[in-house]
Amino acid sequence: MKIKMISLIILAAVNSSMFAQHSLSVEVTGVEPGKGYVFFGLYDKEKGFLDHASQIATAKVKAAENKLVYTFKNLPDGDYAIAVYQDVNGNGKCDRSIIGYPTEGFGFSKNYKPKFSAPDFDDVKIAVSQYAKTSIALIGK
Repeated sequence: MKIKMISLIILAAVNSSMFAQHSLSVEVTGVEPGKGYVFFGLYDKEKGFLDHASQIATAKVKAAENKLVYTFKNLPDGDYAIAVYQDVNGNGKCDRSIIGYPTEGFGFSKNYKPKFSAPDFDDVKIAVSQYAKTSIALIGK
């Protein structure tokens, strides 16, 4: 009987940890206050990273101050990457120059600064197994 009870307790503990839900908080600095919105895209895999259709969650936050925080909640354990941009002119997209470089502020989790191309998922992924946070300073504005 004791073995069955111990087995049930262990099974319950394993099940609750398998379905644990966590939060990932993102602080964005360098926002141009009063100009449009900051858009957040959350990704959970390399395939399709930075494709709008591959985002598992999105957020749109009014750019009221030069720093803002958004928290993605109820995330299962895993690796996540975040891309943000500030839509200053309100056209609903991250504007780009003729060569494809963003002309509005943008950034990635782990405050990754791209050199000649957008980062790979592995460059910016954050392991979430409890509460996690990252800071992003907008660049390219």
